[in-house]
Amino acid sequence: MSFRMQTLNEEEEYSWTQNDRRTGRDIMIAVDHGPKSKHAFDWTLLHFSCPGDTLHLVHSVSSLKNNIVYEASQALMDKLSVQALKVSGVKIVTRIVEGDAGKAICKEAEKVKPIAVVMGTRGRSLMQSVLQGSVSEYCFHNCKAAPVVIVPGIGGCEAVVLVIDGGCEAIEC
Repeated sequence: MSFRMQTLNEEEEYSWTQNDRRTGRDIMIAVDHGPKSKHAFDWTLLHFSCPGDTLHLVHSVSSLKNNIVYEASQALMDKLSVQALKVSGVKIVTRIVEGDAGKAICKEAEKVKPIAVVMGTRGRSLMQSVLQGSVSEYCFHNCKAAPVVIVPGIGGCEAVVLVIDGGCEAIEC
């Protein structure tokens, strides 16, 4: 194997640094009370967000008139907001929306126009998803922002499924 090194003049050197990530991005995370949603939230804080970003936490409920459901949802949003501020120093915007989860997430994504919509999935088989429906699958096909679906893996690993300009890419740990 041969290796050839090129020397660049000072004017030709790269001007970027390792921490030269653009800040001020909007990232939307669909959350619920389940462990897969929490895993996707944690993954976003550790691997995707950076200081200066704004995380838009969206939680869909069937009815905003049910006080018990609304208070539980508000407690979830408060808990996640505090964690996000402590872990990664991002700005947080929370939204509790009424309606079918998949449609509500896509509708909020149209309003926010985030760089990505991150969500977890239960890891059901294709047949189960078709028969029972899947919020992440609905968003995967209908969301105009790029959905990032965190799929549960084996042994603590996760596979990340990205949709970029209509194409699909799977990244495994």
